[in-house]
Amino acid sequence: MELTLADGRVLEHLTFGAPEGAPVVLFPGTPATAAGGAVVAEAAAAAGVRLIATSRPGYGRSTTSPPGLVAVARDTVELLDALGVARVGVHGISGGGPYALALAAAAPERVDRVVVSAGPGSHLDLGGLSETEAAAVRLSQAGDHDDAARLLHPEAAEQFGDAASMSLADFRARHFPAGPPPDSWFADRPGPFELFVADMHRAVQRPDGYVRDNLSWCGPWDVDLAAITCPVLLAYGRDDPTVPAAHGEWLAARLPHAELQLHPGGHGDVTFGLAAEAYEYLTR
Repeated sequence: MELTLADGRVLEHLTFGAPEGAPVVLFPGTPATAAGGAVVAEAAAAAGVRLIATSRPGYGRSTTSPPGLVAVARDTVELLDALGVARVGVHGISGGGPYALALAAAAPERVDRVVVSAGPGSHLDLGGLSETEAAAVRLSQAGDHDDAARLLHPEAAEQFGDAASMSLADFRARHFPAGPPPDSWFADRPGPFELFVADMHRAVQRPDGYVRDNLSWCGPWDVDLAAITCPVLLAYGRDDPTVPAAHGEWLAARLPHAELQLHPGGHGDVTFGLAAEAYEYLTR
């Protein structure tokens, strides 16, 4: 589904789970579109959750926009108004985590609770930026968003290949030649894994969303974390090399009402494997 925002941009969104259930906004990972909500749809339905998933700017059919976390939060408030939803829980998966926190900061009157599942903290504080990413962040800070994006486009193309010209089968063979890792949540769940790969393939048909995400949370955040008044659950994997637990510790030190949980396993085990626990927390 598509919503035309007040400024004319398009926001793609999909609903999963229980149609009359408790509303929860889902910010999928990086890269992902609203269709990524299908991976956790079963957990949402079991918890009685109406899961409202969005495609951030540059993903799917959503219009690209300059980087920033709060701008996405404002788009989400506009969507909630259009859907007639007053208050929500919010779930941010991986790269969607900073946006979940941005919504809680920008619209505290609309958010009851937040779960961040292995979401990144500030790469400026925690490290992990390549020279190219650091240069792009500096350009973006100076307001030169277009040149910053152009600088990162080749890195995105190198990482994901020419996805726009690849079939889904070729994309899967290139990035997941042996299927899901044997130590991941997806290992014995071929159905959710196929949904995950198909959505990733769709998400990188153009680099805009992936590049915008990286510029939005790799540089300085436009969110005052100390102003978030609702409870926040931070869930991280002890063995996660993608978003190490140090990111959760960085967030916990800056959020007034945060609970940090460290779980066994890696990225997929926390982001998707603990979806049921996330939705139980959000509807408690």
